[in-house]
Amino acid sequence: MVAAGLLIAFEGIDGSGKSTQAARLEARLRREFPEREIVAVREPGGTPLGEAVRAVLLEGAPRGPRAEMLLYMAARCELYERVVLPALRRDAVVLADRGNHSTAAYQGAGLGLDERQILDLGDQAVGGRWPDRVVWLRLSPGRALARLPQRAGEVARDQIESRGLAYFERVAEAYERYAAAEPDRFVSVDAGLPPDEVEQAVRAGLDDVL
Repeated sequence: MVAAGLLIAFEGIDGSGKSTQAARLEARLRREFPEREIVAVREPGGTPLGEAVRAVLLEGAPRGPRAEMLLYMAARCELYERVVLPALRRDAVVLADRGNHSTAAYQGAGLGLDERQILDLGDQAVGGRWPDRVVWLRLSPGRALARLPQRAGEVARDQIESRGLAYFERVAEAYERYAAAEPDRFVSVDAGLPPDEVEQAVRAGLDDVL
């Protein structure tokens, strides 16, 4: 059975404010729809397996591109089977911090793997249940990287964040292509605006489903 409910994914390169805006929308929806179940998840993570994979991916030993991609897929499959799909069957609103488009952009375009194959594999990982809307927080790689921790006293960048400007330019170009290919699914938001204005733009872009 295909899960109903409402699934909204937040996508964008590191430093675009994706996690911040996902949390803001979660708080806002809890105020606007107190009777509705709201479930927030992050990728990778959200299950014991997913959190273990997250630690390996962000802080563990170096690995090849294909192994990295498959680790993301394993964590995603577990998250959907245990959390996302059951919540959607309960008619919940699920807010996902990343999804299949991240893997296609980061490990496909970024690391040179076949993006189409990644998306096909991702379809299996999510049981055919893709987001109803993808909020794409659009920001130039240069501005996004400038937001990431890099000064003494701040948390060090993880392995993904440390890959440099050329890598994130490839990732950003992939998101451009995905949004152009699915204009009805993607909600494009200028992430360079002040956070309050970004929040308003996200909410306005989701009016048709909320």
